[in-house]
Amino acid sequence: MQLLLERLFSLCLLLSLLLALTMVVSQLIGFMIGNGELVIQSRDILKQPTIIFAAIFSGIAFILGYFPAYQEQNNS
Repeated sequence: MQLLLERLFSLCLLLSLLLALTMVVSQLIGFMIGNGELVIQSRDILKQPTIIFAAIFSGIAFILGYFPAYQEQNNS
């Protein structure tokens, strides 16, 4: 279970970052060539999937925090 969650975390993190980078680069290109429609469409198309993947990997990170391998050790 932990291995599956770790892989899903990595996949969702990677997809979220790639989508965000794609959105920023496409908006930058649209800005540089003066195409406002490209800037707006890239935001409209890529914003929601980016946020969804970010929410998924955040939830998985929260769940992984309850596994013993990820808990901090108290040196009392």
